Amino acid sequence: MTSCQGEMALKSFQVKGIDQNGEIVIDQTVNTLRNGFMELWLPRERLISFSIKHLGLAAKGFLATFDDSPTCVTTF
Repeated sequence: MTSCQGEMALKSFQVKGIDQNGEIVIDQTVNTLRNGFMELWLPRERLISFSIKHLGLAAKGFLATFDDSPTCVTTF
């Protein structure tokens, strides 16, 4: 059995995601789990621009929620 461990377990992040139509799909504080990852439930068939902030630092990027899109992203 293998598992992954993220570096920032049990931390709070401000997560904002806006889809290709300008609709805000998430804008809230999200806490990472004990394994250092966060789980987000997102609407299907969207390309979403994300901003994730923590302690004055920010990461930005895109996620897609189409049938062939990855379900685990570790690049932010």
